[in-house]
Amino acid sequence: MCKTNAVKTLQRLFKSNNSTTLYQSLVLWVILFGCLFLIAGPLALELSYSLPSVRPRTIPSHLFSEQRARDYYSNLTQHGPRVINTRADYLTRDFLISQTHRISSSTASDVQFDISLQNFTTLDIDQLQNIVVRISNPSSQPDTPCLMLAAHYDSVEFSPGGSDDGSGVVTLLEVLSNLVNDPSITFDQVHLIVLFTSAEELSLGGAAAFISNHTWKASVRRFINIDSTGSSGKAILFRVKPSQVVVDYARVPRPHANVIGNEILDLLGRDTDYSEFATRGLLLGYDFAFYLDGYSYHTLLDRPSTVEEGALQHLGENTLALSREILLGRVNLQQSYSTVEDDNLVYFDLLGRYLTTYKMSTSTIVQAILIGLVVLIGILMIVLDHLWQRQHPSSDDSLSIYFYFNYAIIMRISFIFIFVLSSLLSIILGILLPVVVAFLMSKIQPLSWFGNSTLAFFLFGLPCLIGMISAEALWAICYRWILAKWPKKDSSHMKSVDTDPVNRRSFDFERHAALLLVYTILMIVSICLGYRSLYMILIWSIFVCPIYLLLILTEFGCHWAHYQIPRFFGERRWYWTFAPYIASLFPLIHSFEMTSRLLRMTMPMMGRMFQTLPVPHDVVISVIIALLAALFFLIFIPNMQRTLYFGRTLILLAFAFLIVFIIACTRHPFTNTHPKVITVRHVSQSVYRIKIPTNLPVLVPFISRSASITLASYDNIGLSPILDEFSTITGQSLANRQCIKSTNCTFDDTFNRIMAIKEVELTSITNTINYKLIFRHVSSYQIEVSSATVANMTTENSSVKPRTETIIIVQSFPFTSNFSIEMKIEQCDIADSPFLMSLIRTIPYVVMWGRGRCQTILDIVTLVITIS
Repeated sequence: MCKTNAVKTLQRLFKSNNSTTLYQSLVLWVILFGCLFLIAGPLALELSYSLPSVRPRTIPSHLFSEQRARDYYSNLTQHGPRVINTRADYLTRDFLISQTHRISSSTASDVQFDISLQNFTTLDIDQLQNIVVRISNPSSQPDTPCLMLAAHYDSVEFSPGGSDDGSGVVTLLEVLSNLVNDPSITFDQVHLIVLFTSAEELSLGGAAAFISNHTWKASVRRFINIDSTGSSGKAILFRVKPSQVVVDYARVPRPHANVIGNEILDLLGRDTDYSEFATRGLLLGYDFAFYLDGYSYHTLLDRPSTVEEGALQHLGENTLALSREILLGRVNLQQSYSTVEDDNLVYFDLLGRYLTTYKMSTSTIVQAILIGLVVLIGILMIVLDHLWQRQHPSSDDSLSIYFYFNYAIIMRISFIFIFVLSSLLSIILGILLPVVVAFLMSKIQPLSWFGNSTLAFFLFGLPCLIGMISAEALWAICYRWILAKWPKKDSSHMKSVDTDPVNRRSFDFERHAALLLVYTILMIVSICLGYRSLYMILIWSIFVCPIYLLLILTEFGCHWAHYQIPRFFGERRWYWTFAPYIASLFPLIHSFEMTSRLLRMTMPMMGRMFQTLPVPHDVVISVIIALLAALFFLIFIPNMQRTLYFGRTLILLAFAFLIVFIIACTRHPFTNTHPKVITVRHVSQSVYRIKIPTNLPVLVPFISRSASITLASYDNIGLSPILDEFSTITGQSLANRQCIKSTNCTFDDTFNRIMAIKEVELTSITNTINYKLIFRHVSSYQIEVSSATVANMTTENSSVKPRTETIIIVQSFPFTSNFSIEMKIEQCDIADSPFLMSLIRTIPYVVMWGRGRCQTILDIVTLVITIS
């Protein structure tokens, strides 16, 4: 009894009166959703993100060991942020030089180590230094071509730089040890240069200095640059130039690369040292970087512990394998920008296991062939079937358009184009609805998805599906109206056949020919635009179009030959579902993978978009999801049109979306691991004034002092609630708080920070226009002195770093009545700001964004000397 009731319930659900058909349908959907969601979803992502096992430090020295690489971290980060021109910067240089000497002394092979310390100045900061190491065979020629491995050792304010770019530094130290201890590498055909640059975080200063001035640059034939914007997962090959050299990267154990990353970086204008090497230096090479989950990027959370276990192993093994191929002479190093024509290779990895590459010209040819086949076979089938139907007017194929209607060929062609318009409308509505939801979310709860890519996928993916199904539901109403008005044949010969072709799920050819034409339109757009990242369209087309064309040819052939299709596939034509969905399994897997990667890369960026976006951040994320989701749901459109359960389906999807929407609206987007990023400007200004005294030396009188703190964020979420929370917890009132906009607030510094300037002394005057001044201040490496009202000014002890006093010789203009001098002292130790220390303790989900030089804590001193 229970079994009978259950079957009846399922029959009502599937609208079937036949138990066999019911079970066939049930098995179909179980298999379908099992393939889509169990294989294409979580399993694919698991394979894509899986990292190799960490190799112990006891393995042979010519093999990469993450444990040995991580051993360097303790010395690299123990002195704090490695901001240029700070104590940590100088100590890091000493550490890298000492490790280079240690590796040199520990190798048993007969190789020569040359160390070049390149001093340079960038902007207004001097005494910066690149560390360049060249490993060669003593008997080789000086002009032997070189492979260069590069990483930058500086970090930003507050950040320990565990990932950016401590990961690159420790990886290169271990790779250097591996290569010089590899008995198969003699460095006679190709030399090795290891470059540790400084000032990468300040306009790529170190790389620019190497390209412009270092003599070894002329020998470099290939380079590998390593950087980081993320802290988990694999390092990806972001950029390669020219694209032909990506073929050599396919030889590594676990290639991880995608051409989309190249175009995204070009669009955003983000730079690494790679830009200097490839663009200004015209060198051929690779740009590797960690890129997933960059929530700790340029913040105090970027510790070595944030670098996922196995990530360095993956990067190190790939870098070592690629370096070995080059150093052993297996790569053509005679290529240069002048000899290589960049054919813009498309490249992407498959689940992080295999690298696929092909030329854009090949992509164009393949897509042109597919377009031609779709158009040719479509026209051919329409013409041949029309001729066959004229010769067999008594055909009883109740699934054919000729069975029901007069002027069937006109209706067939019309319905193909109407189905095309319906599909395009579905795509447009499927993209538009998520954008509308995103715009509403930007007003209600901005960045509600921050730190959770799964939530973002459902928040904007469900509206995409709802929009596409809604368009199909509207089309079904229009479809029925057209069928009711169109002249029908005499139905007396149809006997018991249902005269409603909608309920018979007829016109499969028209539906699927329309789908093929939609893919044709997408391929034409891809060819015209010429973006390599549109390879996703080719992947879907090359798997979906041939199987549909084959099914069309098979079905028409069987129909014309009067061959009976097996019963399981016959009445409802399940092969239209089975075959295309199975064929689309690979592009579906890749689409899942790429959506996840793009979200995990892009979402952290939305919290630190320091350039104003013309649209809300939610809209950017929704467009990324909607474009890929619409491409994925496109294959479902014919079966959406065959399904009569629009109402039930839309109700279920709307209910699911409502749950996701409530979760998104009530969720706090920021946590300790996915923090809100703010910029801080902590400025103190003091004024000293004196008339020319009769007795020298003399201390200059202090006149006034003011100080302010400015906070800014770039995620469209206001700062006032956070400042209110801070005041409530600490009891500190933020005096004179003003917000010029919700994301930019300024208040007085009432936190009693120690003044950087201790005293100013005027020690001597010569000839009434030459003055000697001593500024006594806190210890600092970065001190800038300027004046627009003196003839000449010299800092006697400018080369002393750090220093606690600055001695200035001033020559004023003759007949000058007064002049002024301004001194700026920059600091970036968080302990120097009581407010920042209090902020990170009380509001742990807020972190400060660091800059490439000490700029957050600034003391400005103005000295005014009145002569008469």
